[in-house]
Amino acid sequence: MCLRLKSPNICRLVLTRVFISVTAFVFLFPYNIECGWAETGFSGMFLQGLDKRTSKALEMIVPKGVLVRDIALGGPANIGGVMRGDLIINYAGEKISTFEDLVQAAKKTKPGQKIIVEVIRYGKQVQLNLVLEKKPASWSINKRSVITIPASGLTLAAMTDEIRKRFNVRWGSTGILVTLVSKQHADHQILKRGDLIIQVNQKDVWKPNQLLRKFNEAKEYGREHILLLVERAGGFSYLLLKVQK
Repeated sequence: MCLRLKSPNICRLVLTRVFISVTAFVFLFPYNIECGWAETGFSGMFLQGLDKRTSKALEMIVPKGVLVRDIALGGPANIGGVMRGDLIINYAGEKISTFEDLVQAAKKTKPGQKIIVEVIRYGKQVQLNLVLEKKPASWSINKRSVITIPASGLTLAAMTDEIRKRFNVRWGSTGILVTLVSKQHADHQILKRGDLIIQVNQKDVWKPNQLLRKFNEAKEYGREHILLLVERAGGFSYLLLKVQK
């Protein structure tokens, strides 16, 4: 591709953009460091670098820092007090001017490590303390997993990258997605296609079998419902899923 570009600068620019887009997940998820499969610390942040137009909107002469777009609920960043809109300028003792700076700093961290993150918030510098973690199981869904519950007319799927993109699920959401409600149950089923089931009976879930076990358990013990925490376009709701006998 570079040979077809007349200007070397254009070639470098293209490669730089490709590199940044490819490494966008490095800071968010554990990463393979050097020769071993070492796990980096998980912070639970969704980030975006600055370009010239964005920096001008923020009245900055030179782009410097990385913006926090979203935060995983209950993750290290959330617990440590990071907020959407924070501009990260230092991460684990490393000054951050570009997205690549942050990627390189994150690659040196480990689960369990305590780090200091410095951000600009409302024009003031704020120092925050984070304790990094291993990547949670709910963020580690790599294999396709789908089940159906005929008694309820539901088809449920694990949140793989493919499912997340297809149903346009926001970055910070984890859980089990309702991918189909049968026509026979559509009129009286409380769940809808696209609903994200986050908890069952107050416990986090991310695999369809976790819900199925609770469903069958309730049926075995004669309980009429299981309690679901569901995220949908209107927000979060607790819903009672009827257990068919």
